[in-house]
Amino acid sequence: MELYEDDLFICHNSTIFNSIRYLNLKSFKSLCVKEQTEVAKNSFKEIKINRTIDHYVNCISINKNGKLLALIGEEGVDVMIIPQTVNQLNIKELHANIITVGADIYSSNNGIKIVKAAWHPLSSTNSHIVILSSDGCLRLFDVSSESKEPEQLYYVGPQYYDEYKYFNSSVYIPGRSISGNSEEMEAVSFTFGGGDDWEIFTVYVLMKNGDVYAICPFLPSKSIVKKSLLENLSVSIEQRWKESDPDDLVIDQQYKLQRCWISTVLQELKPVKSDNLDKDEEVIIYGNISRFKDIHPVIQGPFLFQPAPVEFDPDKYELDNIASSIISLKTEPFSIIVIAYTNGKVDVCLNVAPVEALWMSNNEIIHDFDLPILAVYETIDLKLKDSLPNIENNVVNIKEDKYYPDICYLYHHGGVHSISFNNWLSLFKDIDNNINLIQKFQDILKREIPSEVSLKVDTLVFGNENPIVGLDSSTGVFVGYNLLVLGASSEFVSLELPIRIKTAPLLFNKNDDNDYKDLIPTVPLKNLLPIHLGSGKKSNQFYPNFVDENTLKYLAEQIVTARKDLTDLEVFRNTIEKKVTVQKEEFFKQLKNLKKIDQRVSINIKDNTENLSLRMKNIIERQATLIRRADVLLQILFDRCQPELTEEEKKWFSELKHLSSIITKKHKPHIIQLRQQLDRLKEETKDTIEMTEQAVILGTSQKKTIYEALNQESVNLMNTLNSLNILQNKMENLKINNQ
Repeated sequence: MELYEDDLFICHNSTIFNSIRYLNLKSFKSLCVKEQTEVAKNSFKEIKINRTIDHYVNCISINKNGKLLALIGEEGVDVMIIPQTVNQLNIKELHANIITVGADIYSSNNGIKIVKAAWHPLSSTNSHIVILSSDGCLRLFDVSSESKEPEQLYYVGPQYYDEYKYFNSSVYIPGRSISGNSEEMEAVSFTFGGGDDWEIFTVYVLMKNGDVYAICPFLPSKSIVKKSLLENLSVSIEQRWKESDPDDLVIDQQYKLQRCWISTVLQELKPVKSDNLDKDEEVIIYGNISRFKDIHPVIQGPFLFQPAPVEFDPDKYELDNIASSIISLKTEPFSIIVIAYTNGKVDVCLNVAPVEALWMSNNEIIHDFDLPILAVYETIDLKLKDSLPNIENNVVNIKEDKYYPDICYLYHHGGVHSISFNNWLSLFKDIDNNINLIQKFQDILKREIPSEVSLKVDTLVFGNENPIVGLDSSTGVFVGYNLLVLGASSEFVSLELPIRIKTAPLLFNKNDDNDYKDLIPTVPLKNLLPIHLGSGKKSNQFYPNFVDENTLKYLAEQIVTARKDLTDLEVFRNTIEKKVTVQKEEFFKQLKNLKKIDQRVSINIKDNTENLSLRMKNIIERQATLIRRADVLLQILFDRCQPELTEEEKKWFSELKHLSSIITKKHKPHIIQLRQQLDRLKEETKDTIEMTEQAVILGTSQKKTIYEALNQESVNLMNTLNSLNILQNKMENLKINNQ
C-alpha cells in the first residue's frame, strides 16, 4: 500500500502479481459525506499492466512526484508508469507500461534475492531507485535512462573484503566488522540520512546481526539540494579542517578531498527554476565528478553503540540479535536512527556525531579509520515474544509519519505500534551551540524520559495471526490526518490521529477580587493587501456578482448563530469564574486546616521523641547489665566444665594409639591374604564365564549346577567384603579415638 497526497494505491496479489487498485480518497470521502455508500464502495479503479509479472510483489513504493510506482518482490523490481488519465471520471480500468529494473542481475538463475528497494530522495529526475540484494550489494539505477545496468554499486560487509582486489572501478572499498560470520553479516535493510551537513548524502545499511554501516557521499548523477546547505557545508569543512591535527596526514588528506569535492560541486551547480521567491533556492548538482573517478567512498562501520543496547533475554541472544529494519528520522537538532528486531526489541539511537565523507583509491593501502558512533538513548520492548506464536518468521517494518517527523510506526505480524519522541526531543529546541548541546544532552539522559509507545492496531485479539502488509499516513486538508493500515487478509483500517495543539496555561490574578483578566493581548486584524473581487466595471452592487440574496440570508443566519454561541460562551465563562473563586476559597480553607494539623503533629512528635529518648536510655542500661551478667555466667561454666584434658584422659588416648598400631600390624597379613584370594576368585570366575560363552548350548542340569556354583562363590565374596568393611571401620574408629 502506498499513498501520494490523496491518491491511494494498493497492490492486488494472489500467488503472483495481479493488478494495482487506485482510489482517490478525496472523492471517496465526498461520496461518503453525501451518504452514497454503494457508489463509494465501487469508486476504485483497476490498473492493468502490459505484460505478466510472474512473482509475488511484497511492497510498492511511489516516487517523489507521484508518476512512477515501484513493484518490489524478492525475485525482481518493476517500475510502473502511472497513467495520466488515472484521475479522470467514468474510467474503471486503466492500462500501464512497466520497466523491469536489472533483469539480468536479479534473474532466477543467479539466485540473488531482493531485500529492499526505495527511491532516492535527492534525484533531480525522480527516477533513481536504490536496490539492496542478498549478495550484499547496494545498486543505484536510473530507470529513465538505463534500467538494466546500475549507475553505481557498493558491496557492503566484511565477507567481500578478500574479493576486493577482483572488483572493478565501480565497486567500493568494504568496511570492517566485529563479526566475521557471513550469515550474520547478511544485509537486511537500508535508509537514507536526513538533516544538514554530510548526513543528507549518507545511506545507512543494516546487517542481520544488528551492525550498521554507512556510505558517504551516496548520491545520483544528478541530485537536487538546497544551495544554502552546500554553502554551510563548505564553511563547516573549512572549520573542521582548521581544528584538525595537522600532523595526521590521513585526516588532512580527507579534508583536502572534501574541500575539492564541495568546491567542484559549487562551481558546476545548476539553479532550478521556481516561482516561489521566499523558498530556499534549490540547485542541481552532479555526482559524477571527473576528479574523483579513481577514488571511491569508504564503507564506514560498523557503528559503535554507546552505551551498549539492553538485551532483554540473554538466554535467547541469537533471537534478540536478528535485525529487521532501520530508519533515519529527520528530526532536529539531530536525527534519530531507529533499529527494529524480529522479537520486538527497538533501539533508539541519536546521531549526534554524523559521518563525514571518506574516499580511498583502489591501489591505496586501507587505513584504519576510527569507527563511527551512535548514542543509544533507550531500548524499547514491544513484548512480541509472548504474544506471537511464530516469532522466528516475524518481520518488523518501520515507517515515518508524514506530518510529525518525531513519530514513527512499526507494523508486524501482531499489529501496529507507534512511537513518539516529542516528549523528550522537544527539550533540545533551545540549543544553539555545541557546549549547550553536550550539557543538555547529559541532563536529559539523567532524567531518563521514556518515549511514548502505544499499540494502534492489534491483529491477535481473536487469537489468529494476521500480519500487517501495508501502512501509511494521510495529511490532506479534506481527508484529514489519519493512519491507514492494510492486513494480509485484505482488512483495511483507518484511524484518525490527534493534532498537537499548543495551549497556554490558564492564569489568574493574585488579587483578592474575583474579576478575571485575560493575559493574552487582543491583536487587531487588518487587511494588508486589497482584495479585488468580480470585474472592473462599475456597478451598484458592493459585493461580487456570484453573491445573491440567498447567500446573504445564509450569512445573516450564521452570524446570528455565532452571536448566540458567543453569548453562551460568555455565560459559561462567568460560571467557570465563579467555580474557580469557590475553589480558591476552599483551597485557602484547606491550607488553614493543614496548618492546624501540622501544629498538632509537631507537638505530638516532640512529646513522643522525648519519651522515646528516655526509653532508649533505659534499654541501653539494661542491656549493659545483662551483658555483664552473661560474662559472669560464662566464666562459671568454663571453670566447672574443665574444657582442657586431664592427665588420665591423655594417658587413655595414648593407650588407644598403642592398641591401634598393634592391631594394624597383627591383621595386616590377613588383609593382604584376603585381597589376594579375592583377586584369584575374580580371575577364576572370568575364565569360567569365557568358557561358558565358547561352549555349546548347555542343558538345563548343567546350567543349574553352574548357577549354584556361581551363587556360592558370590556369597563367599560378599562375606569376605563384609569382613573387610567391618575391619576397615574398626581401624578408622581406632584412628579417630587416637586423635
